[in-house]
Amino acid sequence: LEAVRDQARALPKGTPIMMDVKSIYGNFYYSSRVSDKRNSDLDIKKMDSLIQELNSLGYYTIARLPALRDYHYGLNNVQYGLPVAAGYLWMDDYGCYWLNPGSDGTVSYLAQIANELKQLGFREVVFFDYYVPDDRSIVFREEEAQVLAKTAQTLVNTCATDRFAVSFTARDYFQAPDGR
Repeated sequence: LEAVRDQARALPKGTPIMMDVKSIYGNFYYSSRVSDKRNSDLDIKKMDSLIQELNSLGYYTIARLPALRDYHYGLNNVQYGLPVAAGYLWMDDYGCYWLNPGSDGTVSYLAQIANELKQLGFREVVFFDYYVPDDRSIVFREEEAQVLAKTAQTLVNTCATDRFAVSFTARDYFQAPDGR
């Protein structure tokens, strides 16, 4: 983190700096009130300090996190995961559970994270892996593109402001919400 801090200080004020703030396993890289799952390989206090410093120096800080991939949240909130026909949750090749983008619990969880990041001073959040995986064993009865668009619009409506943007990296069929 010291090397990152030194590199950032050399950049002009206003430069966009994107930081991963959560892993696909659901481990947070900063002191989150949304979850107590932390990355044990990272000094969380130093990461908190880096975030605060970059924001105070006027950089355009962007928080990047997996949208629908979260092992811990899926494990502890089975009702919000993507089920398979056999009745258990779908898991990817990395051993991560994926969340159902249409469930109220998933939407609430993502909104809580985005609002927390906004309070920490980030100027933007980018939700990556914003799609439903292509696997015939997943039981997903809704129209995927419509559910993703509706959830994205809800996140923008509840979290975005003129000083905080909500963005998504998704597949080509995804229709970004108004203004994104």
